[in-house]
Amino acid sequence: MTAPPAPERPPSASAGAFSVVIAGGGFAALETALALRALAGHALHLTLVAPDPVLRFHPAATLEVLESQPPLAYDLRVIARQLEADLELARLESVAPQAREVRLSSGTQLRYDALVLATGSRVQSAIPGATSFRDQRDVAAVRRLLDELLAKPAARLVLAVPSGVSWPLPLYELALVAAHDAARRRANLEVVIVSPEGQPLEVFGATGSRAVSRLLDEQDIVFSGECTPLSVRADGSLALAGGGGLTADHVVTVPQLGAHRIPGIPASWWGFVPDDSRGRVQERDDIYAAGDMTVFAVKQGGLAAQQADRVAHTIAAGLGLPVKELDERLILQVRLAGGPVPLFLRTELDWRGRPAPGGATHLEPRGLSPATKVHGRYLAPYLEQLSPAAA
Repeated sequence: MTAPPAPERPPSASAGAFSVVIAGGGFAALETALALRALAGHALHLTLVAPDPVLRFHPAATLEVLESQPPLAYDLRVIARQLEADLELARLESVAPQAREVRLSSGTQLRYDALVLATGSRVQSAIPGATSFRDQRDVAAVRRLLDELLAKPAARLVLAVPSGVSWPLPLYELALVAAHDAARRRANLEVVIVSPEGQPLEVFGATGSRAVSRLLDEQDIVFSGECTPLSVRADGSLALAGGGGLTADHVVTVPQLGAHRIPGIPASWWGFVPDDSRGRVQERDDIYAAGDMTVFAVKQGGLAAQQADRVAHTIAAGLGLPVKELDERLILQVRLAGGPVPLFLRTELDWRGRPAPGGATHLEPRGLSPATKVHGRYLAPYLEQLSPAAA
């Protein structure tokens, strides 16, 4: 991707302006920035800190496998200019809470009145021997292996959901994509999803899981639940906990997730940052966290945006600005794509990330932008009108 010339940085706010530093260049970081501008206008000075000048729209990666679309991405320099925010292209290295100062990989030190941590998660291999589908980086590899499987007289593709913290929805979309492609090409491909879950996408509760089960059945996709994948054996089969196994021509998985530890910030064993219902980091004044880097069990872009909204509202309220009280509920909603018609899934989650009773599903009309795969109060409509970066 050839990036356009960096725009001139906006003039810094006056020395007395309330300074908010937002570390991260993903959905949570941008939702926080957009929400703060909407709530506080120019009553504060924003600085975005991101190591990459591009926002890569990872949720669209599975569709790119089938449709051969170019990677969807947006230029953070354009976004920062439109938000009248400073942009530091560097990584957050450490935080000095007492001094209210952060140190960046570039050597720059920034002072803050409020610090928002939204640096996302780190990925690691979950099932040795399996092909790991992370995002756009693996689209070409998965497309090649699908072509190889579909060229065989008969083959079995296994999509394996790992144990631990992960986001399994891309595997369900890849299963639908593979089944659709096999039907289109009249190939003999068996598609199997193996998961520790009791029911398909059980995070959406009984109603949502039943809708997903029906969709899988209609596409002749086999779901094998309450199975924990361990590794791919030398013969290509998938080893399961308890000594069982499953024959496969190829196994695809998603990574396990952790978070990068930041000196000066408390963290769990896996690096996730503990925060309260308002996004405040435990034992740290004026430091907030949102998105995949927090201890909240479910890692998804729309949830990250809701967490970011709470952080922005907390900061704005602390400045004495009139803000509307946000609903305490977290709503998980996604568009499950890859099938004949996208399936919209929605459920309410409790503070531990467990689905509340009920939930709702409905079929969604075609023709919506990929940006609707992430439901952010401010981010989704903003990306709808923003031109993607040139490939």
